[in-house]
Amino acid sequence: MTFQVVGLHRFPVKSMLGDVHDRLDFGAAGVVGDRLWALRYPDGKLASGKNHQRFRRTPGMLEHRAVYDADGTPVVLAPDGAELRPGDPRLPERFGEGVELVREEGDDFHKDVSAVSLVGTASLRALGDLLGDPDPVDVRRLRKNIVVETDEPWIEESWVGRELVLGGGGGRDPLRLRVSKRVKRCVMVTQAQPGLPVDNRVLKTLTTARGMCIGIHTDMVAPAPLALGDTVAVR
Repeated sequence: MTFQVVGLHRFPVKSMLGDVHDRLDFGAAGVVGDRLWALRYPDGKLASGKNHQRFRRTPGMLEHRAVYDADGTPVVLAPDGAELRPGDPRLPERFGEGVELVREEGDDFHKDVSAVSLVGTASLRALGDLLGDPDPVDVRRLRKNIVVETDEPWIEESWVGRELVLGGGGGRDPLRLRVSKRVKRCVMVTQAQPGLPVDNRVLKTLTTARGMCIGIHTDMVAPAPLALGDTVAVR
């Protein structure tokens, strides 16, 4: 089975919007720079769109977009046009007393489950159908790293335990990923972000019809760059 990469996404700051790319580099921990930073409270909890033993629900996260500047420093782009970098005193003013924008400290604690997440376009269309909408569900709600063009809904879930070989050719080594499990979704998929309203139907529908799951988690086997249009082979 061979498929094609049609979307690449990176999220520099955990639980914020990220950016889209024509090409991404992958390392041992996944997309280079992905969720490498987070807003951290003095008690050690990370700002998120949900409450959890590791996270604190923090309003407004998905109203902010994070990118890297030319020097590799994360920049949080606020809705009012402000550009916030690590150490900016406006960060605690916006997100809470004592909040700091901090970098991962070697134990990958900003990652939730896996190195890289992936979803197929047919699954996006199928979820739109389950919602009764004329269009596929917007992939921005799901925050996947890789989007693959597929014809069969949910086919990527059948790849659990198998290896994906992505890209390569022209003398390049391919990116190799091992599919570990389905992705179980949370309240983040329902929350508003620029251009998308609150939609509680998404999680309710996934819970009823799909065991709360859409897309797959993968673990790194061999890192390499990946670009739009690259092929994906399932082994």
